[in-house]
Amino acid sequence: MDAIILCGGSGWRLKPDIWTPKPKLKINDETLISHQVNWLKKHGIDSIILATNNSDLIDDQSVVYSIEEKKLGTGGAVKKATEKVKDDKVYVMNVDDIVFYNPRELYEYADKGAAILLAKPKLPFGKVTTEGTYVLRFEQKPLLDFHVNVGHYVFKKSIIEKNFPEEGDMELQTLQNLADKRMLRGYIYNGLWLTINTMKDLITVREYFSTSTKQ
Repeated sequence: MDAIILCGGSGWRLKPDIWTPKPKLKINDETLISHQVNWLKKHGIDSIILATNNSDLIDDQSVVYSIEEKKLGTGGAVKKATEKVKDDKVYVMNVDDIVFYNPRELYEYADKGAAILLAKPKLPFGKVTTEGTYVLRFEQKPLLDFHVNVGHYVFKKSIIEKNFPEEGDMELQTLQNLADKRMLRGYIYNGLWLTINTMKDLITVREYFSTSTKQ
């Protein structure tokens, strides 16, 4: 079982607070990329390809680099990295989307050739229910009643080769094209989902792992 980790982003939304490349961010006693690599290995996935423009992210002999000479976007990066995939299917994930489940669940679910992990997002604000001019209830950061892309996927190698662009993001058109062809299945994930886009997100992730390690 092969996996591709997309880790070529610059993390501009973390600047100017932090200038460290996002995969090398410290989240506890390890970096973000080492956490994700170890998570995959824990579930028996030890053929891991890093799609990136940085060949100095992690010192691990089991990891293979797919180096982008120029920005290819997520779709182009996946297509290039697929050249190193040996199996007929591959697990694809964003380096900054942390989940807590067995990735083999999504791998086995992708019987139509493609599958995507979905979750209900949290409203980043408190929800206020009113009646006329009166406030009735406060609800802190409730789950919203729709699903979003969690940044974890499984694709057949043949689907990537035929449908993914040489350059460009897969989120903009590729996923919709697969959905139109009824080739993309959505797998509902109800567990904890941590993502790092802002400094506040990074602090939240660090606090979570600091607390969970002490328990």
